[in-house]
Amino acid sequence: MTFEIDPPEVYALADTLRRSAGAAEEIGARLAHTPHVGGSLQAGVEGFLAAHRVAGRALAGELLWLGATVAGVADSWLGLDRELLADRGRVDLR
Repeated sequence: MTFEIDPPEVYALADTLRRSAGAAEEIGARLAHTPHVGGSLQAGVEGFLAAHRVAGRALAGELLWLGATVAGVADSWLGLDRELLADRGRVDLR
């Protein structure tokens, strides 16, 4: 299977992933307050929110890593193109 995608599109994807990481980082802040529900439900609510705060931090970290990896792929493609085109005397990449 083959597909065409230009490096600027790959960089745009990396930026989108990084912005999504910022949104995921907000999960912990949005779930910081544990409401008092009382009784036997309190421990369950606290555990549920704590687990989701951890998941939000993990998701943010993964999205940051993925964004950096995707940008690295675009960098690599551009570097390879520069080398291949330089061998032919043509280098006009952005």
